[in-house]
Amino acid sequence: MSSQQRNKIVSIGDEETSMGFKLAGISEIYTEEPEKSAKLLRTIADDPEIAVLIITEEVAKANADLIRRIRINPYPVIVEVPGKKAQYESAEDQVRALIKMALGIDIEM
Repeated sequence: MSSQQRNKIVSIGDEETSMGFKLAGISEIYTEEPEKSAKLLRTIADDPEIAVLIITEEVAKANADLIRRIRINPYPVIVEVPGKKAQYESAEDQVRALIKMALGIDIEM
């Protein structure tokens, strides 16, 4: 019995955010309008090789119900990041929440 390994990280977002992830070494990047990304999200959620899906807040807001249904499953792990329209305070809160989730401690920024 062969076991499929989840080893891909995928990003969906605006051009600026996508460029940042491309520079960080993520090879599978999609630049998609948030309102038009539902079909792509479904396809990615069904891909057995994808471990992590990074999406901008705008994509998450435009597809909130679909994201909730995808998160029922253990994979892909969905990480929301601030996009180009995010305000600084919102981005800081997101980073704090991710650190708290990963480390179990709250930090002061």
